Amino acid sequence: MRRLTAEVARVARPLTFAIDIMARLDLITAKARYSLDCNLYAPEINTEGRLWLRQARHPLLEHLFRPKASGEYEPPGALPEGSPLPLAPRNVVPIDVRLGFTFNLLIITGPNTGGKTVCLKTTGLLCLMAHAGMHIPAGEGSNVPLLHHIFADIGDEQSLEQSLSTFSSHISRIAYILQNADAQSLVLLDELGAGTDPTEGAALGRAILDGLDQLGCRAMVTTHLGDLKTYAFHNERAENGAVEFDVETLRPTYRLHIGQFGMSNALRIARRLKLPRELLSRAHKYLRRRQRRAPELLRLQQLREEAEKAHAEALKAQHEAERQREELAEKTAELAREAQEAAALREARTRLKPKDRVQVPRFGKEGQVVRVDHKRGVAVVSVGLGQWEVPLDEVFPVNP
Repeated sequence: MRRLTAEVARVARPLTFAIDIMARLDLITAKARYSLDCNLYAPEINTEGRLWLRQARHPLLEHLFRPKASGEYEPPGALPEGSPLPLAPRNVVPIDVRLGFTFNLLIITGPNTGGKTVCLKTTGLLCLMAHAGMHIPAGEGSNVPLLHHIFADIGDEQSLEQSLSTFSSHISRIAYILQNADAQSLVLLDELGAGTDPTEGAALGRAILDGLDQLGCRAMVTTHLGDLKTYAFHNERAENGAVEFDVETLRPTYRLHIGQFGMSNALRIARRLKLPRELLSRAHKYLRRRQRRAPELLRLQQLREEAEKAHAEALKAQHEAERQREELAEKTAELAREAQEAAALREARTRLKPKDRVQVPRFGKEGQVVRVDHKRGVAVVSVGLGQWEVPLDEVFPVNP
């Protein structure tokens, strides 16, 4: 053992280098296999702060919902004994996320379990994957900005007993974010203003959004507070987003709509669940007292939604035009390169002389020029044991 250890010690340094290279190659191979298996694309990295994730999917959800291939390893305990058969395969609902074009702040509202938090996590994870040199589960043409920091405050607000400590921890993390974020940061805040009095929470949330706006960072915020839904109406650098909810099926669709704010579906859901009519009428009466500006806000939302749709279509058209321009430039460059190579090959054939080495594809081996007749466009080439008259177009000079 001592002798073996001494032998290994003599080659310790090159052995360490070899192990390091093997680890790097293994990492690169793993990234490539993951990209091919999950149909990932390389994002375009920019320094202008533009974030555009097209048809983005959460990588972990995609893994969970992915059908198991035949013979694929299933970890022990994945399906406990006695449990029902697996459900039918499900698909991840892709989302489109934009920041840094016409707005830097995106305020997402909608019902619980509607996918708001998943939107934040998807955006953060895909940006981290891009900065780690990985392809991302998003459509071709997605843009990711070069970021200094990615800050996230994402937690669960379900425990009433922990409301005070939860609120305190949220504020502590947000304070740290505001102190350290800059214009090249991505900030993700879940349930802004929750865990305290709604009025104070909304006021505090507006102040925090003002602080993020002053920093010039890119930020995505989710909230249930109605007062924060109107923040984007008074700030041109902010925009609303809403996760869709199907009132007929009482299920979320997990689609993100930029330009809308999530409307409360409580009364419509209550009607479908057969709540007494007199209680619904009384609820509508109370709601009208508190929403006297509702028609005006709805009209304003409609105008912003139409503008956002027009902007999204313009971005898609611009991306398609850029893609076609790049394809045309590549084809033009390829044709120019082929023409240049053909001209160089013709020039090389005009300089052929006896004893030059050439390649003749029909024979699959190199030969030697015996003589050249440029008038007839042929050359006599010695290949193997014989000499053959070959058209010059089939002769390829071998570089010395």
